[in-house]
Amino acid sequence: MKGRLARSSIQTSALLGLRVLTQAFVLVLLTRLLGPQLYGRYAAVASLAILLGVLPNLGSGFMMLARSARDENGIAETWRYAWPLTIIFGLLLLFVYVLVARFIAIPALPAHIVLALGAAELMMTPFTMLFSYALQASERVPLSQFVQWMPLGLRVFAVLPCFWLVDSERLSVYAVLQFVASLLGAVLSFWITARHVALDWRPRRATRSELRVGSSYAAMNLMTANPSELDKVIATRAIGAHDAGIYTATVRVMSATVMPVVAMLLAAQPRLFRHADEPTKEGHRLVTLIATITLAWGAGSGIILALCSPLLPLLFGTPFAATARLMPWLAAVAPFLSLRLAAGTVLVALGRPLERVAFEACGILVLIVAMYILAPLYGVDGLALALIVAEASMAAAGWWMVRHQLLLHPKTTGGNGTR
Repeated sequence: MKGRLARSSIQTSALLGLRVLTQAFVLVLLTRLLGPQLYGRYAAVASLAILLGVLPNLGSGFMMLARSARDENGIAETWRYAWPLTIIFGLLLLFVYVLVARFIAIPALPAHIVLALGAAELMMTPFTMLFSYALQASERVPLSQFVQWMPLGLRVFAVLPCFWLVDSERLSVYAVLQFVASLLGAVLSFWITARHVALDWRPRRATRSELRVGSSYAAMNLMTANPSELDKVIATRAIGAHDAGIYTATVRVMSATVMPVVAMLLAAQPRLFRHADEPTKEGHRLVTLIATITLAWGAGSGIILALCSPLLPLLFGTPFAATARLMPWLAAVAPFLSLRLAAGTVLVALGRPLERVAFEACGILVLIVAMYILAPLYGVDGLALALIVAEASMAAAGWWMVRHQLLLHPKTTGGNGTR
């Protein structure tokens, strides 16, 4: 088990490493392209789109994972209702997003920028994610991560031409080019997925049970994304666009360091789903191994971030000099963020997505309250403190729930499910 998990994790980590490097490169380019104030406004609107972007497929990606563990036709059968559902919900959410997003940034961004950003995250990205889930459900986890990387890789080419434009046109042109990159990424993702997975394009209506279970997964996805994106939506109103740009750039760097944990969780997820139906010693050992590696990586990456914080202004430029002072605070979030993601993944695989929704919803409430209390007192440092408190509370609650679930389902004596 450990050997297979290690090989898959290493392959997935390599692709996630490429993804992290690409994200870092795009982040550096955007901060230098836009400057702290405009980047803060852009990040708030983009984060709202990312938040809503987890909803259009209504949890059908996780339905693929769960069904494929029991039925070889599970992916194709789920796809039949997943793709029309994604189109319908994506269009509805795009309409809502355009209405709401203009009130997030201060001052408001032009409507065409909001529309381009929304169309990329609410129409193109959900389809790319569906293709990625189909590959992951067929245990092609590294390839599923390559599919997710492609739109991001293409966004590099969306940023570079904007440096030749005057300042007033840069964000407008980038928003349009980002949509084009997301569209091309979705098309290439379909081409790759179709070569490895049989997709049944005959549309059908989702059953009541599929909608109910899928909605619980969608709620879970929304709760999972909220702690990572909601703070950036609130930041512009809480501390102003300039400081929000400083905070967002620093958080993005911190979040990137937990990608190896995400790789391990993705590689382990199919096995966790298989062990969920009948707990075994092997499954319990896998959960213990995940907890140990997650804690070790989170703590180690936090220390490295704190030590390397003086290098951040060299990456982002002089206007972002405050990131060097802020990073040691946010580095303390890394172990808690890693543990929170791991606990949530285990709970979902154990068939308890609503438990994940519960502890992350409570964490979001803690985050919102703490941000509005601490930001007026301590400014951008207050946002960092609020994030530490929220992530720590979610990590503790999540692993308490995992332990409770494992005690409720005692392990069998063998790895094959025999008692």
